[in-house]
Amino acid sequence: METLTGDSTYTWCQKKETSPRRCMGVWGDFEGYSEEEVLSRINTLYGVTRPKIVDKLRGDVGGMVAVLIEMEKEPDTSLIPPMMMADEETGKKWSIVWPVRKEEGVMDTRVLGVPVASGKGNGDTNLTGGQFETILDRVVSQLERWHYEGSYRRLRIFSGIVPVPTGEETYEDWMEAAVQQAEEWQCPDQIKHQRVVESLRGPAVGIVQAARRSNPNATLETYLDALDYTYGTLEDVVDLNSRLYHTFQESGEKLSSYVIRVDKLLYKIVDKGGISKEEVDKSRMKQLLRGALTTDSVAQKLRCSGAKEPPPTFNELLEEVKQEEALIEMRERTIKKVKVVQSTTETNLLEDKILKLIEEQNKK
Repeated sequence: METLTGDSTYTWCQKKETSPRRCMGVWGDFEGYSEEEVLSRINTLYGVTRPKIVDKLRGDVGGMVAVLIEMEKEPDTSLIPPMMMADEETGKKWSIVWPVRKEEGVMDTRVLGVPVASGKGNGDTNLTGGQFETILDRVVSQLERWHYEGSYRRLRIFSGIVPVPTGEETYEDWMEAAVQQAEEWQCPDQIKHQRVVESLRGPAVGIVQAARRSNPNATLETYLDALDYTYGTLEDVVDLNSRLYHTFQESGEKLSSYVIRVDKLLYKIVDKGGISKEEVDKSRMKQLLRGALTTDSVAQKLRCSGAKEPPPTFNELLEEVKQEEALIEMRERTIKKVKVVQSTTETNLLEDKILKLIEEQNKK
């Protein structure tokens, strides 16, 4: 059987007399899944209310390869990624196919969200100039989205379920990665929205959907803020500054690990508007010199070198600290080897003396 397409899905809806705007096709490997399990996964992952299977297609060997699902109401397609991870352990994926009608000279795609042309290829499309420009803008936007949907490092899964399921991220780790990658992705905001949403599952999807319904023009920051209000801590700038002030290097902790802990806390303060990004390097160095152990030899060297202007960046500071740690570790290994050699030599000398005494005694 050929792969399910938007046009064939639209025809499928017509045959089953269902509304294409409330349906979607799901194509993939359904081996080992019952119909109830498929609906449960779609409901859990995307928050689709009361989904039901209208029809299903079977492959050459009789197994289910595609299902036509009808939803209670028209979904927001921008919140549903084109690919869903059915099983994290096996890597099994299902493709989402939206119904798309194509005729000669006519294209009606629900993803474009524009009026349907009634022409039949004779040049009479019954579109005004504004509608045509709208279609053209949407098509260009869609082409740009396909262009930017190349290979990129996907975010790990976050659902908001406690305890955290296997293969998912904690909220803090997920949010940190989402903020960082959103700054690095070179693509339009619409693509950034979709990339973030496709990493969400279960209750977390519901939070984003609620934010989108209350504000159709919601930005990515709006989505992240909604998730932060729900799953993040309630600490304000004063609380975070207090935490920073009382963050000290622990006994046995490497200074490089302490630098990373301080940096994470500083950027939480930045996100809350406590300090600017330009002040991070100075604040990091100040807290490092204040909170590091007085017995740490690397910290002692940094204190002796005095304050640098401008202060080192995170990468520069971490590189300097790690180099010093490596030198100290190498020096300690050398000292241990010398002690072992000395100990071995002393032991051999003692053994020689004992053997001589035994020989003398035997002669007597």
